[in-house]
Amino acid sequence: MSLLLHFAYDILLEFSEPVRQHSFVLRCLPPDLPEQQILDVSLVLDPPVPVTVQRDGFGNLLQSGRIEEPHDHFRYTVRGTARRDDARRGPAYCHPVFRLASAYTGLSPGMEAWLDGLALPDAPREKAWALAQAVHDRLAYVPGSTGVATTAAQAFAAGQGVCQDFAHIYLALARRCGLAAQYANGLPEGQGASHAWCRVWLDGQWVGLDPTRLQWTDETYLRFGIGRDFADCPMERGVFVGSADQQQTVFMRVSAQQ
Repeated sequence: MSLLLHFAYDILLEFSEPVRQHSFVLRCLPPDLPEQQILDVSLVLDPPVPVTVQRDGFGNLLQSGRIEEPHDHFRYTVRGTARRDDARRGPAYCHPVFRLASAYTGLSPGMEAWLDGLALPDAPREKAWALAQAVHDRLAYVPGSTGVATTAAQAFAAGQGVCQDFAHIYLALARRCGLAAQYANGLPEGQGASHAWCRVWLDGQWVGLDPTRLQWTDETYLRFGIGRDFADCPMERGVFVGSADQQQTVFMRVSAQQ
């Protein structure tokens, strides 16, 4: 089904004291794809500085820049419109790396034992869904209970996490079961914060599966980045000179219409 998505994404980083020589890399622009046509998009930075746009090895759009002068905040705001239609997906390729464990998706003995106790179907699509159901039931969604450095094994042991953790645990288990799987992030329909989900290689295509919401993804999801795990496609990463603490405020909104 073809949908028109109007999206807005606003991130504010506030520093407890001024910082300087702030180099940053953003992945805050959605790529133009056969199934995701970007009709218009704008990126506004505060403080305003020029950025260089390029692609990383996974095809994600990178925006890199540097703020030399002292500043007590950094804000980036994205506005745009996209046409989403999964029926327009073109030929896909599955790199073998998506079948291997990664930094965030290593299996612990506890995860291995739990997985061995699951009765999973043999057919790949049914297996992929059964794993999503199992992860969804095993993990409690608790905002603030984990951080960006939390691994799948740590979140599994705690029994709670956020969408990033649901995705990492799912990826670890799916790859252990012989499925190729990717980490994906972006914006779903609604408002709040950015979201993470998974993509599984099924019948020669990458198919989105959201273990947090327990649903196959559809045209209401706007993809920004993909990778082996969170480390390959964070929305923002940077370094600066200074000893300031940081506070981040995130807001996104996506509205859909046919």
